[in-house]
Amino acid sequence: MEYIKICGLKEIEHIELCRDNDANAVGFIYNVPSSPRNLEKSKLMNLLKDIPKKLLTVIVFKPQNILELERVINEIDVDLYQIHSNFENLEMEEIQPELKKKIILALQVNSSNKDDVIYKINKYYDQFFGFLIDNSEGHGTEFNFNIVADIINNTKGASIIVAGGIDSNNIEKIIRDLNPYGIDISSSLESEKGVKDPLRIENFLKKVNEIKKTL
Repeated sequence: MEYIKICGLKEIEHIELCRDNDANAVGFIYNVPSSPRNLEKSKLMNLLKDIPKKLLTVIVFKPQNILELERVINEIDVDLYQIHSNFENLEMEEIQPELKKKIILALQVNSSNKDDVIYKINKYYDQFFGFLIDNSEGHGTEFNFNIVADIINNTKGASIIVAGGIDSNNIEKIIRDLNPYGIDISSSLESEKGVKDPLRIENFLKKVNEIKKTL
């Protein structure tokens, strides 16, 4: 597992805690007013100035179209852009190849659209940095092992990042049984919605590191 991201961060102390406990990516919610983890641009830019170089920086947003996607990429310089948007295939073709390599394509999945998600990943498997499989989008919905396993098993060669409902109780099973390219966790590390708990962050990352040592 190469990618461990803590998402929805708002405080530099929590970012440094991620670094010190071997997370390799930190995520920030941008321009999603409905999210309790949303950051205004000024706050986001201030945080980005102080990010330790060891960490990949990721902004998470919902561009309405390709023009908005390109505008945000031009305005905010980070390592990766995680987009939650249902772009049609023709729109996807408009994204420049060099930009795709910096994009994580987030795909909300359920039992009814699983085959469509598999098709999309296989179509673009080598064009994007990775594909985030999520049935929660920050709501802490229970992790669905069967659906995620089907997607991983039927998308050979794609970098699959799993999210939604991940916590300290199921992370060992996720790592051992699914062996995804990466994990992305947010809500289970909070004391209340939008408020990260430093002890939960530290304990979760320590557990991940202990599991990885036994693989």
